[in-house]
Amino acid sequence: MIRPMPCSREMLAKGTRSPYNNSPHHAPFPPGSLCADQGFLLDDRIGSSRSRTTTVTYWRDKVAVVTGASQGFGRILAGQLIQQGCHVVLAARDQAKLQAAAQAIDPDGQQTTIIPTDVTSDDSVVELFRQVQERHGKLDGLFNIAGASARGLLCETSIDDFLISFDLNVLSSIRCVQAACEMLKASQGHVVNMGSLASKSASKYIGPYATSKFALAGMNHQLRLELADSGVHVMLVCPGPIARDDAGQRYEMPATGLPEAARSPGAGVKVKAIDPTDLARRVLSGCEKHQTEIVIPGKARLLFSIAQLSGAWGDWLLKRFTSS
Repeated sequence: MIRPMPCSREMLAKGTRSPYNNSPHHAPFPPGSLCADQGFLLDDRIGSSRSRTTTVTYWRDKVAVVTGASQGFGRILAGQLIQQGCHVVLAARDQAKLQAAAQAIDPDGQQTTIIPTDVTSDDSVVELFRQVQERHGKLDGLFNIAGASARGLLCETSIDDFLISFDLNVLSSIRCVQAACEMLKASQGHVVNMGSLASKSASKYIGPYATSKFALAGMNHQLRLELADSGVHVMLVCPGPIARDDAGQRYEMPATGLPEAARSPGAGVKVKAIDPTDLARRVLSGCEKHQTEIVIPGKARLLFSIAQLSGAWGDWLLKRFTSS
């Protein structure tokens, strides 16, 4: 039974405590409480569309930048942020795809800003965050999702292809962090860098990808140490293959001349595809909890730990869980 309690919108805005809970560790009014004076419900269900409902979430009224937001996981993460009341700046190269993404996740256009951006360009990234400062005056979250997977053997991949992977998967995040750093310090916000299981362990057919993702993990750790005293939260996300519609075709060309396993998501590593919506929720929850790292599936941590103790044992286990 929901108990009506005397309150007003002014009391809520000031953070007045519930008369039924004076603990400083709880929200002023618990979810599911009915305000008798105003007749509206404080609902804890994210994305609830019931009339006369106020949804209170961590991300409400915050501003976040999501790179790679025009498609894939970036688009889904941006949609989750919008559902939680955040204003999201969508950044990617293709303006038409950005507009389509914005229409899909924010039909009324009230919670999105579209800024076409090439994260491999210094000038483009500087302009992105100049516009964020000008339009919103703050930044609470930077989600470096833009990147590219690749297939190839290290000894057979050109230096140019290595540079492309490194630019997209490492330098793009560094550019964004450098341009956004002062705003993030001011808000004590969040930096989320999109790694991979390949940030922790290589595989036979992903030479340029694993090389760049390992470097991203090193950058993330360095950044976490540097920004610790400023209150900025830095987190690395290391998922296995993320489920997507084109998972069976996207590696056909890059894997030409390689074994069949190289064409599969994970390059033959035997792991289940991860639901992108569930991953997005875990990422946002990780921000609230100030986690330093998310690794999915969690059992992969065992492999990484063993590999730290013995490279030979780690390689043996990796081979056991990889298709030839």
